[in-house]
Amino acid sequence: MDVEPATGQNRVSRRKMIAAAAASAIPLSAGAWHLLSKNSSGQSSSNAVSSQQSTASIDTWNPPIRVNLTPSPLTDLTISIDGPSRILAPGSAKILAQSVSIKDKVVSAEGNGIRVGDEVFPISQIEIVTAKSPSIWIGRNQYRGYVRIFRRPGGRLIAVNILPLEEYLASVLNSEMPASFPDEAREAQTIAARTYVLSQMKGHPQFDVYATSRSQRYLGYQYLNDEGRRLAGETQGSREITERTAGIVCTWQGKVFTTFYTAVCGGRTTLGRSVFKDAVPAIASVECDWCREADRYRWTSSIAVERMSRSLQEHFAIENQEFGQLTSLQSAFGDAGSLPFYMVSDGVRTEKIAGTELRHSLPIGTLNSPRFTAEIDAAEVRFSGAGHGHGVGFCQWGSRGLALAGRSALQILQYYYPGSATVRLRG
Repeated sequence: MDVEPATGQNRVSRRKMIAAAAASAIPLSAGAWHLLSKNSSGQSSSNAVSSQQSTASIDTWNPPIRVNLTPSPLTDLTISIDGPSRILAPGSAKILAQSVSIKDKVVSAEGNGIRVGDEVFPISQIEIVTAKSPSIWIGRNQYRGYVRIFRRPGGRLIAVNILPLEEYLASVLNSEMPASFPDEAREAQTIAARTYVLSQMKGHPQFDVYATSRSQRYLGYQYLNDEGRRLAGETQGSREITERTAGIVCTWQGKVFTTFYTAVCGGRTTLGRSVFKDAVPAIASVECDWCREADRYRWTSSIAVERMSRSLQEHFAIENQEFGQLTSLQSAFGDAGSLPFYMVSDGVRTEKIAGTELRHSLPIGTLNSPRFTAEIDAAEVRFSGAGHGHGVGFCQWGSRGLALAGRSALQILQYYYPGSATVRLRG
């Protein structure tokens, strides 16, 4: 299934696609529940149906997903293709070019068009379709499906990978969660990831999600590490879990919702609406001591006062506010489970700043989460914190702990998204 060029009508139709699939969904309250549930002893239910039986008998929904592989537009990118390919104008069957294979061709913006190697195509977007999948490499990653390249203002490009939802999820699962985690945790992660991406199909003219933690991590079919070694982005195990959970999503009041998730909550998840405007009531704050074994359940770090002062000055300058040398940093915690705030002072003025803003203002790695306490002297600020990530929603390390304690995937999802329903979408 192809994605037509963006129009107002097409943007509306993508939203209608999700609504139609949700309207024909099967609630997981009977047979399908047993697929991912366990009895009180932690053993698989005797009424369980196999993944082959469940997916063969139900026409699950598998729409195309458009993944932005270049969150920051690039001046050029390199492509390789292991086999025959065609370059098309999106929305047209006209073949602009054909190749038996491509090796390390540079793609760049050229005037009002796009250059691929020595050829220039006088259009603002091209579509690269391969004879087999996976075969296309963008930089160091190989992807299933096909790729669209868009020319952006300023002579820059973005690359968008388009592939079926379930193939995308087989890579997201391994990109987001270790293969060593229990199957129940990985099943829950897959369902959360599926729900998340469907909630993001809001009619953007070029893509639905990013391939980074700005949305959810997606490494593709395989990739090269820094030593040039090929590593799997998806595995047989991740494909089996994706198939076993095919079409299953979380809903709130009959609609898919943004299923935020975090690496380590540090003891309690953060109330969704205190961080994200689109968080539904199911993104509640829940106690979670199940992530205790994570390395960043508790952490410490430090930064020079001078360096932190510069970061704060840059942050407040965006808001046309002045700030001098940091002299004080104090917690201004609100309700338990809500996003923490902090009071920073330069001795003349005092400003309130959210933990998420402070985390993003400082050098990467300084603050693993928005939840911490701080000590400051003339030279250094020392932090003691809890968790890793924004702390909202499904706790990935917490799901591991719950799975080891015998909880099923659906029970894990209910724990982190209380009051939500779980259904299987049909085509």
